[in-house]
Amino acid sequence: MIRRIGIVGAGSMGGAIAGLAASAGLEVLLLDVRGEDDPSAPARRGLERAIASRAFLDPEAVRRVTVGNIDDHLALLAECDWILEAIVEDRELKRDLFRALVSIAREDAIITTNTSTFTLGSLLPRDAMAVRDRFFATHFFNPPRALLLVEVACLPEADQRRFDRFVRFLERRLGRRALVVRDTPGFVANRFGIYALVLAIRYTGEFGLALEEVDALTGPLLGRPRSATFRTVDLTGLDILVLGTGSLRASTGDDYTLPSWVERLYAAGHLGDKTGGGFFRREGEQHLALDASSGDYRPYRDPSIPGLAELLGQPFPQRLRGAIELPDPYGAYVRALLGGTYRYVLERTPEVAPDLPTVDRALEWGFGWAAGPYRQMDALGLDLVRELVTIAGGDEPELLSRARRRGGFYSTDGVLDIASDAVVPLSSLPTARRTNQTNAWSALDRHGMHEVADGVVALLVREIGEFPAMVEAATRQAGLQALVVVPRLDSLGYPYEQLLRHAESGEWQALDELLARVQGAFTAIAGLGVPLVVVLDGAARGAATTLALWADRTVAYVTTTFGFPEVAAGLLPFGTITGVLARRTGDDVLFDENATLEPEVRSGTVEPAMASWPTLAKSASIDSAPRARRLGFLTLGDVITLDRDGMLEIAGTMASTLAGSILARNSSLPKLAPVLRDRLTAETVELAERASLPSHLAEVWHQLMAQLGGGAAIADALAREREALARLLRASEARERLRTVLQQASAGRR
Repeated sequence: MIRRIGIVGAGSMGGAIAGLAASAGLEVLLLDVRGEDDPSAPARRGLERAIASRAFLDPEAVRRVTVGNIDDHLALLAECDWILEAIVEDRELKRDLFRALVSIAREDAIITTNTSTFTLGSLLPRDAMAVRDRFFATHFFNPPRALLLVEVACLPEADQRRFDRFVRFLERRLGRRALVVRDTPGFVANRFGIYALVLAIRYTGEFGLALEEVDALTGPLLGRPRSATFRTVDLTGLDILVLGTGSLRASTGDDYTLPSWVERLYAAGHLGDKTGGGFFRREGEQHLALDASSGDYRPYRDPSIPGLAELLGQPFPQRLRGAIELPDPYGAYVRALLGGTYRYVLERTPEVAPDLPTVDRALEWGFGWAAGPYRQMDALGLDLVRELVTIAGGDEPELLSRARRRGGFYSTDGVLDIASDAVVPLSSLPTARRTNQTNAWSALDRHGMHEVADGVVALLVREIGEFPAMVEAATRQAGLQALVVVPRLDSLGYPYEQLLRHAESGEWQALDELLARVQGAFTAIAGLGVPLVVVLDGAARGAATTLALWADRTVAYVTTTFGFPEVAAGLLPFGTITGVLARRTGDDVLFDENATLEPEVRSGTVEPAMASWPTLAKSASIDSAPRARRLGFLTLGDVITLDRDGMLEIAGTMASTLAGSILARNSSLPKLAPVLRDRLTAETVELAERASLPSHLAEVWHQLMAQLGGGAAIADALAREREALARLLRASEARERLRTVLQQASAGRR
């Protein structure tokens, strides 16, 4: 089991991995070279950079990181279950480090390198051979917060069982999209992605195109990110590209040569955004672009490519074919780019990847391509691909010939094996689990409903008022055992703008009908006869937070935000008070008329309710799921995860387990013991004072809390909440405050 990781090298990559690991609950030892005045200063600066770049998904996880230096603290790595090397790309320095680690690391510790430049075998000196069975490559993509890909490789002598468990750890604990690749320079993503980038740059001058035109052709038109080619390099840094291409050229012998005009730009120190400009730059209000032929900057010109706008409105496969047919020189450029890229991929795949889906996923997950090269080639048709690659030079690659005989790389029953004409079932490949998970999310996004486990249906809720009808449709399905709900709601999730319009127009009946429609969501949950698991991924303030309070269990991504900003306006979020009292009640004795608050309750070691409504309402915005748990929004039975792709699978498994249990379902709110009603009243008074509510608004709160604390049927409790909300919305002060809250919430989303 991996509990503690030691990271040697506190640069941008080492610091980012430290933030990721700490956010996953691991203890982290972060080491760098020894500083002169402060021995741990270099590592501490690396940690500070990681904090500034938001590498910590859980901001409070910084406390799990200890900094030190290699000279004084290398021996502390003996306490680590996993040691990761992330120092500069210098082979001899790395070999010296691994020589030292062999005598320090425990016999069961995993040792990995973050390099993508050197092969594993070249990094281990002869006197370090004892660790070959547990020495792996872990090539994380930067920044890990946004890029989930990690390429993983091992030596032939690897302990395969340990390696497989480690890959699963990377996926499930660190939330990575782990690809098992061959131990070759550049692995897969950089080997092919950088080559495609180099061709796009090289052909710019050969076809006489402007940089703006190339970026227009090599972005979404080809299923690639909007930053396309030159804007991408400006964002990441031309120095990174030059060093990367030089390394790949030296280690592979392949042609990664950049044009001379790019080398001159690099020599001049124009590296991109980090230096104030690269291929593009701004001078005052003027936007400039480099002229590839002259090497001078000129005013930026919006590209005018005939037929481009129409193509961009089409689905991706049609866009790709249409790009090939654009008038020259644009079509000729695209044909050369695709032909050259496909040829290189076809020729090098057997060397770098165990199967074709690994290549596709590497470019999709690492470089943001909408479809990897083999999926692209199937979409274009392999006869056309043959024309493109032969125009690029040379005979038809063998892999393409075999695929044409089979009718494609992919088929309904699997994918072409790299080494033979056999078709391999997709389900048998290492990429299958992650691919199935991402496909499940895509299906849910498309259809709004998707079965995630046997008898477990997931619902995508885009509007809270639609929830009752969705629940009704789901419960009509034969064999339904549990529901998973994924709220994907705008703003705070409630139709506050519409409610404000009704209130300001005096349309009180329409306002009450809308309130009733919204509260129907919680009436539907209260009457649900199967377990409910809520999945929260991202912004979950307002309605999504309330759904979590009603749920039997919640699965939350670590960065999910919680809270009730509308409380600052004097509003009581729909269904929240009833939900807390109905679903978050604690020990029955605490609802006894004769109950008293024992010392351990008063001290907070035992809570009379999981979290009282006023306690929760104090938090307008909570920036992470771990903090939300500490404040009572989540329980110990809920799951906080970094495995974003796997959240539907986790929720489905959890829901299936709950389906076999006896659920605690309250048809009415408990009658709180007097001591608890008094506490609730006092907390409500404090909350109203914190919100600076006028007395007539605070009185609405007090009356509602007094009513609900005395016990009520859930339907009656929701009706009382609705009446209180209507009263609050009649007050102009509340409406003015609500508008301010909504503006702030909207600004926060931007």
